[in-house]
Amino acid sequence: MTIYDQTLGLSMLLLLGYFGGRLAKLVKMPMVAGYVLTGLLIGPSFLSIIPNELNTEFNLIKILGLGLIALMIGGELEIRKIRHLGKTIVGTAVIQVAGSFVVVFSTMYFLLNLSLPVSILLGAMSTATAPASPVAVIREYKAKGPFTTTLLGVVAVDDAICIVIFGVSAAIARMLLDGTFTLGIHMFAEPAIELIGSVGLGAIAGITLTLIVKKLNDKQHQIVVFVGLALLVSGIANTFHLSPLLANMTVGFFFSNLSSKPQTISVINEIDLPIFIVFFTLAGASLHMDVLAANWQVALVYIIARGIGKVGGAFVGARVSGAPTVVQKYLGFAMFSKAGVTIGLVMLVQGRFPEIAAIITAIELAAVTFCELTGPLGTRFAIFSSGEHNNALYEESTSEIKMPVNKTAAQQPQS
Repeated sequence: MTIYDQTLGLSMLLLLGYFGGRLAKLVKMPMVAGYVLTGLLIGPSFLSIIPNELNTEFNLIKILGLGLIALMIGGELEIRKIRHLGKTIVGTAVIQVAGSFVVVFSTMYFLLNLSLPVSILLGAMSTATAPASPVAVIREYKAKGPFTTTLLGVVAVDDAICIVIFGVSAAIARMLLDGTFTLGIHMFAEPAIELIGSVGLGAIAGITLTLIVKKLNDKQHQIVVFVGLALLVSGIANTFHLSPLLANMTVGFFFSNLSSKPQTISVINEIDLPIFIVFFTLAGASLHMDVLAANWQVALVYIIARGIGKVGGAFVGARVSGAPTVVQKYLGFAMFSKAGVTIGLVMLVQGRFPEIAAIITAIELAAVTFCELTGPLGTRFAIFSSGEHNNALYEESTSEIKMPVNKTAAQQPQS
């Protein structure tokens, strides 16, 4: 039975998604994987309970969910907490992005013999990491510690770099297709405008949020402001072709570093579960098993190449940056997820490159389908391997992070 009524559809997404998450937890899977699998099952690929038309009508929930997730990532990046991790975060992010681009581009161009413009764009799009799944898994397992903080920082910087790399790659690909390739500053103009505009919008909104929340003591009022601002920033960013994800991350970053009570942002936790369940279940319903089945060979090569680039790049970046061994070994496994940012880039490709959009769309959508199903498992593996799940011993004071003295005890899950 296909549902077209929004009320019935929303109830199915929320309730079935919730029970799917509970079932996933019973078999030691992250609940977010259960939400996504449930969405896949009730979506067009299988039961068609939630059709594409209804999925599209719930875009506002997707925008709100991604906005709140971005706010929380930015909120975790308090300078006083991550000052000692700054070199690690930036260095690891840059080298990890470079590794993903180089490995995927080389594989597509030299191994699969795809055209140069297609290979360049696929290399650029491979660098994106979806922040939603890692954040959901981190919250579910109450992960805290240097590994988790580094992961959130790298994901934030990763998406900022991705915007620049894709912008430059798109300019090069367009010139190659038109036969007018020339090196110049113009290649960096558009991505620079998007990056600066997104950060500028987020900075203004973050400062404004700090001033408003300072005068609010009621949690319900604070929630209204956080949710409203996340939607406002996302709407402005979409209107002016900026990045809603980067803008909202910047909002959270400025708030956490300017506010006298940065922990206030945690009030989002009181209302976000239903939003996130619907968000991830919708994400599952948006997956395209038919596209994956039709393009599985090329997509498999792409997915493997991207995985090698992510894991290898994160390892090299963390090692060069002097990160702890646990970060070097496991960070890349937590960065397989691929959704929101990639879908946005696919839409840009379809608008700017109609002559090559079909093959890029097929490969990317197939990869998104696979990575959204497996990404949470990679993040769970990394968090458990780092020993930071249920880490109650990782305590924060107002001025510093206190590391557990007993390493063995710190790595044991708390009951």
